[in-house]
Amino acid sequence: MARLDPRRAKVHRNYTVAEAAELFGVHRNTVRAWVRNGLPFFKVKGVVLILGCALRDHLAARRSERRVICPPGFVYCVGCRAPRRPPDGMVEVLQVSATTINLRGLCPTCGSLMHRRAGIGRLAEIGFGGLSPDGGANAPRR
Repeated sequence: MARLDPRRAKVHRNYTVAEAAELFGVHRNTVRAWVRNGLPFFKVKGVVLILGCALRDHLAARRSERRVICPPGFVYCVGCRAPRRPPDGMVEVLQVSATTINLRGLCPTCGSLMHRRAGIGRLAEIGFGGLSPDGGANAPRR
């Protein structure tokens, strides 16, 4: 499923179903489904109009409902679509920038890739204090 950026909707503009669909690159039936699922609208001479601020708020709410927060010591499994604790010492650390790293490993449940992005200074806070950005060579044994 593609990520839709709610900020594309202009707050002070009204959209028809077709215009909203074109703006976000989705089918008109998708926008109609949003209306059925609670997106506020009004009709003017038989045309459905959606307020830009309502469209933005609705999409932002949908995005926040799906957001998953990983507790300390957990990494997000793409296959299970849930946070999972990686097997002991089986986390790879990849440095993305001077301040950001990606944690990567295999899910013990389904074998899919697991990912978590964090700041280098936050490793202890998220439960991976013994890791270092040199590839995970200093992984803690629990």
